[in-house]
Formats: sequence, C-alpha cells, structure tokens
Amino acid sequence: MANKNPIDFSGRTFRATKKAHVKKEIINAIESSSSLRKEIAKVFQQANRRIQNIEKNGIVSPAVVALNKGDVKGYSKFSMRHEWSDLKIEYSKAIAFLQQPTSTASGTNEYAKHLKKTYKLSDAEFSLMQEKVIGKIASVSDQKFLEQYLMQYKDFTGELEQDARDVSDQIESDAIKISNNLQNSIDNVGEKVEETVQKILDTFKDFGL
Repeated sequence: MANKNPIDFSGRTFRATKKAHVKKEIINAIESSSSLRKEIAKVFQQANRRIQNIEKNGIVSPAVVALNKGDVKGYSKFSMRHEWSDLKIEYSKAIAFLQQPTSTASGTNEYAKHLKKTYKLSDAEFSLMQEKVIGKIASVSDQKFLEQYLMQYKDFTGELEQDARDVSDQIESDAIKISNNLQNSIDNVGEKVEETVQKILDTFKDFGL
C-alpha cells in the first residue's frame, strides 16, 4: 500500500465541521418535547442534505460509508421515527457525522484529490475505481482496466475502508458517551425520586402514620 499521507483539508471544510455541537439540554432531557424534537429535526435535515449531495454526485465519502445506512432507501438516512432514548443516540451520531470533514462536499472533493495524488491516478482512472467501489462497473473493458491496476485498486479500497472504519469508530464512541450520559441522568433522577419518597415516608412517621 502507498504510504498514507495526512489529508490537507481546507479551512473552509474545517469551519463547516465546527458548526455542529451536541446540546446538553437534549441529551439530559428524560422526556421529549416539541422544541427538543424540532432541534433534532434540524440536525437530521442538515445531515440528510449532506448525504444527498454526496450520493447524488457519486462521490466516495468515508463519513457516509461509516454510517452503515446503505439499506435505508432514499436520502432520509436520519429519521425522527424512534423512541426518545434511541432518538437521542441517533442525534449524537448525526452530530458526529456533521463533524467529519468528508461529510461535506468540499471535504469529499479534497479527499478525492488526496486519493488521486497518493495512487497517481488520472481523473478517468480515479472515476473508474470510484465507480467500482460503489458498484457501477459493468463493461468488460472497465473490468480489464481494474485487473491491470488490481494491486493499486486493493490499496485504494483498503485506504477507503480503513478511513471509513476510523470515522465509524469515532461516531460509535460519541454515541456510547451520549448513551452513558443519558443513563447517568436517569440514575440521578431515580436517586432524587427515592430521596423525595423517603422524605415523605419520614414525614408520615413523624405523624405516627
């Protein structure tokens, strides 16, 4: 495999990833509300729009691959149709996705430039390898080309798969943190309820009840 060089994402791309942040009031809320669900819907809409732009342009994106939502039809990969606790985990995944450089159109284009430079591919060669990755190769001549560049293709796909795994690990890690915070919030509320109940019982005892 070619030596992996760091990807030089532009300031524009990084600025786009800095706009998304998890809101504590959403994560800490035990029950949903119309205002909280409205905020989550905005985040889902932004994430779905990015996915739509990337998929429509046929660009390979480690961030999109990492979501593992290829079996979800259409462009609404993030949906509001979840129970509240699961919805918050999906929300955290959407935020983590939006924080990835290759979730943006500019980031995926810069990632493509990185791959072309790393594997010394022309635009036509890169396009062909990319189409193979997303399952669009059909002609015999295209298949012969890939056989000719088989080792290069393996390195190409290997890097893409590794980058997608790295992004997936980050997204899952963020989701686990959110889930743990949610459980802590529930436990804390439970402890407060128990304390309140005990105080009430103690009060009854004072009255000899």
